[in-house]
Amino acid sequence: MKSFLASLTVVTAATLIVGCGKSADSFSLLSDASSYKQNSVYTPRKVDILWVIDNSGSMASSQRNLTDNFQSFIQKFLQTDSDFHMAVTTTDAFLSPYASQYSAYSRIRDGVTNQDMNNHSGVFVMRKDTPNLNSVFLTNVTQGIRGSGDERAFSSMETTLNDSWNASFRRPDAFLAVIIVSDEDDFSHNDLTTGMNGYYFTENYSDPNMFSVQHYMDFLTNFTASAGAGTNFSVNAITIFDQVCFDQLKGNGQKFSQRYGQLVTASSGKLISLCSDFSTSLQDLSKSILELSSEFALSRIPIESTIVVTVNGVSV
Repeated sequence: MKSFLASLTVVTAATLIVGCGKSADSFSLLSDASSYKQNSVYTPRKVDILWVIDNSGSMASSQRNLTDNFQSFIQKFLQTDSDFHMAVTTTDAFLSPYASQYSAYSRIRDGVTNQDMNNHSGVFVMRKDTPNLNSVFLTNVTQGIRGSGDERAFSSMETTLNDSWNASFRRPDAFLAVIIVSDEDDFSHNDLTTGMNGYYFTENYSDPNMFSVQHYMDFLTNFTASAGAGTNFSVNAITIFDQVCFDQLKGNGQKFSQRYGQLVTASSGKLISLCSDFSTSLQDLSKSILELSSEFALSRIPIESTIVVTVNGVSV
């Protein structure tokens, strides 16, 4: 067990105890509530981290920004000796079911082969004991900009997680953290059962074939159900959600990320600006994932309905 945060405050009502004395005048009344602080100690838990990288034509600088600041993200996991699995997929992994030439797209990546690049690490699942972890991550996450301009991050996430080839990544008792890095929104839709030939491109939020955000909440809830009660996943996005960032990057088809924000909020994830200082933002992201995946133990049994927990002054 490792020290995780500065302090954990638990306010909870204790069970009211009335003692039976020898006479009607003799009784004992204990305090009906208590507030106490203790050092924040957490039970380490397994964490599986899936990066969904936009590999379309406008993402070169963002992929580079990510690799340049990876140490800010991984530092907290290494400091706390976290048992993590980490893997990479892309926003065009959704193509896998459509044709044989795409069949391997839903497999987790150890690098990329295209017209510009042929670079592979040989490591598909990164762990805390992976040699040269920074270098391996750089190779795996640098997916180039030759991918599909039809970026369906949500469908790609689902297709990748469902691919049996990736069985070495996912552990049923681990917390799942999905991190999407993209400068466009998700327009995942159903074009396999609509009678159309191949797949069709759409960026229409009103398209009746669009999969709802709730569809992916339900998928992730069912997919992680074996890890126990409660929500065992979070979806996080590094994307464009404000005018300043949009104005800074516009010119290559970038879009505001409405649906990313909805799924991030629904899963208690972290929404990060693609224009932010990645050295700080990635550190905040790792902290958020560790907090969501941690388990805190109380020293005595409380009345559950009265529990209020704050970490560093913030209710969690």
